[in-house]
Amino acid sequence: MAKPSYVLALILAGALLTPALAPAQPVTHPTQPGSPPRSRVIDVSALEEDTLVRSPDSTENPRHEVLFPRLRDALSTLPPFFRDTDLNFKLRTFYFNQQNDDRTAKEALAIGGWLQYLSGWAFDTFAVGATYYSSQPLYAPDTRSGTLLLTPGRDAIGTFGEAWGALRYKDYAVLKGYRLRIDEGYVNLQDNRMVPNTFEAVMLSGKVNWVQYDVGYVTNIKPRDSNDFISMSRQAGASGDNQGLVLTALNLSPIKGLTIYAGNYYAIDVFNTAFGKAEYGYDFSKDLRLEVGVQYTDQRSVGDERVGDFVTWNVGAGARVTWKGLALGVAAHFTGADANISSPWGSWPGYLSLQVTDFDRANEKAFGIGARYDFGGTLLPFQVPGLSAKVIYGQGNDRINPTTGAGQPTTREGDLDIIYNVAAIKGLSLRFRNAYVDRGNPQVLKEFRLIVNYDLNLV
Repeated sequence: MAKPSYVLALILAGALLTPALAPAQPVTHPTQPGSPPRSRVIDVSALEEDTLVRSPDSTENPRHEVLFPRLRDALSTLPPFFRDTDLNFKLRTFYFNQQNDDRTAKEALAIGGWLQYLSGWAFDTFAVGATYYSSQPLYAPDTRSGTLLLTPGRDAIGTFGEAWGALRYKDYAVLKGYRLRIDEGYVNLQDNRMVPNTFEAVMLSGKVNWVQYDVGYVTNIKPRDSNDFISMSRQAGASGDNQGLVLTALNLSPIKGLTIYAGNYYAIDVFNTAFGKAEYGYDFSKDLRLEVGVQYTDQRSVGDERVGDFVTWNVGAGARVTWKGLALGVAAHFTGADANISSPWGSWPGYLSLQVTDFDRANEKAFGIGARYDFGGTLLPFQVPGLSAKVIYGQGNDRINPTTGAGQPTTREGDLDIIYNVAAIKGLSLRFRNAYVDRGNPQVLKEFRLIVNYDLNLV
């Protein structure tokens, strides 16, 4: 095992080297048409899924500068397919250390990220895009695997996770296919390690007034710790023939502040998940905002039932009040006794998905509270723009082993999360995450994460 000073030096090196790539002169970026629209009820930030208990992290910094402004100027006279080309680079350094409650450990340090290309729209109809993802080990001891920063064998990750073509008719219908990013309820990016999940699929998406829809067939997933795409059924733990998943979703915004989401994810011969969610936010003033939400999941085996015969459910509710930069949230979740909720294709979209624990186990009654302060707010007499800190506590009671029915210990988790989006260097963010989990064992699980992100618009 490397000395702590060695590990710290590597982390600091990643933090210090990334700003050196920043462009010297800011240049206004032309309007980018972007990729085809997609429904995204669960607002995923750079590294962690949003919940009502865990206030949303700051979104990625706007990238107004480009590294090659002369190339951008040269493209400006070309047809839109070339003129609106976007080339983006995200550099990520990630240190992960988990001391388990069974006296084992997981530890690694990796550097990498991704390079993304997006074309403009040819004849306002056709576009293409591709993204190459990479994670390279800087420190990966043989005895401390399982961090998900690298492959299970602690090897590097390097693959085209995205490579797609798209056809569209205005905003009403966008047909997009091959290797895609999908961010839909139970099928999502799960971007909380070095690289996200990506998928092989054909998707039809569109928007008509306040109705947005997504339908498609997803054949394969590239998990965040893999170079390879595997079938959706295999990722779910099913044996036999490889099968895909039929995805349908509606995202409705009938009035200001209200969003209603309904999604269904039918994994052929494995299980079906139906997920619904309604959230409402209201601004009482420029400083005071209230958000409330409820959600429900029904999950049951279908067809050949290749991961077993089961029916289970989960219901959750949450609320958050934000005042002058301070956010206070509460949430509760209840799960059926027949089985744990399964989310093999992304993060569980519940309000109590914490750093280590998803409180969605069989018969579990869980609650959580959280507080976050944005130091750019006005509650305190001083401001530090870009800095935020939050603390969270979650507890799950009465859970059982769904196979034997035996009771399981209460789970308690406390999290600390500090993020600093560096104002002086646009695109640079530093993050420290810390979790302590008591699962009824003599030891307490401890987990530490240090993350450096740097986003750069090349063209």
